Amino acid sequence: MRDDGRRMSSDTPTRRLTTLDVAKMRAEGERIAMLTAYDYPTAKLVDEAGIPLILVGDSLGTVVLGYDGETRVTMPEMLHHVKAVTRGALQALVVADMPFLSYATS
Repeated sequence: MRDDGRRMSSDTPTRRLTTLDVAKMRAEGERIAMLTAYDYPTAKLVDEAGIPLILVGDSLGTVVLGYDGETRVTMPEMLHHVKAVTRGALQALVVADMPFLSYATS
């Protein structure tokens, strides 16, 4: 708080955006931005810029891990990066790809 009783932006409690918030934004015709992040510092910058959605894509296989394609990315690798992004983003809704065939069942 300032001496004059007004709140500073750093005094405002943060709340993570929810899917309901995104649905409301869409219903109101708001344009919704989404950027990709694979690590803590990038997520922190994107979040501080006010981007409401952050994607952790399986493209991290080629962009970060040096694989020749996205199909080699494993669930533990995705989780490692999702956790880092989630720590960096305090307000944005974090969305993640599931690795190739990780959702397949017999």
